[in-house]
Amino acid sequence: MCKNILLSIFIIFIAGCSAPKPEVAPQWYSNVPTDSEFYYAVGASDTIENAKKAAIASMRESLSREINNEFKKTTHILQPVDNKTLEKIFEQSFDISNKLSFQKIKIEKSKKINNSELVLISVPRLELFEKIKPVSDALFSRMRQEYKMHKNSVAIKKFIFMDGLIEGYFKAASLTGYKKILMHSYTADDEFKLLKEIKGEYDYLKSTINIYVLSDADSKIFAHHIKDAIMQKGLSTDNSLDGENSIKIVITSDTQESKNYNFFQSKSLVKFTTFDKEKQQIAFKQHTFVGQSSKDYKDAKEHASVDMQAKIKKLNLFNFVGIENK
Repeated sequence: MCKNILLSIFIIFIAGCSAPKPEVAPQWYSNVPTDSEFYYAVGASDTIENAKKAAIASMRESLSREINNEFKKTTHILQPVDNKTLEKIFEQSFDISNKLSFQKIKIEKSKKINNSELVLISVPRLELFEKIKPVSDALFSRMRQEYKMHKNSVAIKKFIFMDGLIEGYFKAASLTGYKKILMHSYTADDEFKLLKEIKGEYDYLKSTINIYVLSDADSKIFAHHIKDAIMQKGLSTDNSLDGENSIKIVITSDTQESKNYNFFQSKSLVKFTTFDKEKQQIAFKQHTFVGQSSKDYKDAKEHASVDMQAKIKKLNLFNFVGIENK
């Protein structure tokens, strides 16, 4: 009995020793290396080439994630940054990562495990830095020049200019973030300080500018679309001129009604006159809008106002009312 038990234990021991040990991923795959000269990533697939493609995709994702994490830190020079601004910066980071070309990629290590090829790739940080820097330098040069040009403009015209300039803010922030993580010795403070100043001034103007829209009875339907466009810009439309940066847009119109066979036609000449707080005229523009309907004249005029709404989107609000001259 004892002999049988000992024999069973011996057989189990021998079987355990002879069973193949499960293959595990190498250290370089489980813990991707980091250093100051190269950026690394790993990938796995059925072939070396496909594993390399997977590693490149991982590298792009890792780059944008690392940059985004930097902007999230409360100690970042751009903070405090609202979530909407962060999202737009992140969108730019993702876009830049996806468009970067990696010409000096090298497969540092590879290993086959359970029918899968594992690879570790590297790309010189300097290569990526030198691709991003000229793009960033050109963008910052333009932003600095334009910002300086409009430094002393009146509030509404300065906001119009900065509304366009702020579009470059998100890309400039992301590009600077890339330069900083790729070359840790790179000093980005001046660039981030400029961006913080631009964003701060833009947000201040946005919070203090109020556009009072006033219309005669014939023009109320057109005033509605102007108010909508103002609010889409994030500006106030209070019926007041009390604010320091308030302006007033007066909308008047002449409407002609006629029948075109079975259709009712409404043709309106709409005038937009803009005044500053001191009642000085600062802009004027007029447009003609035509609409027709088989229902009645009121419906035809509503169609004309839809035509106006489309033109606002095409020209942008401030060009449409004549404040911005292109």
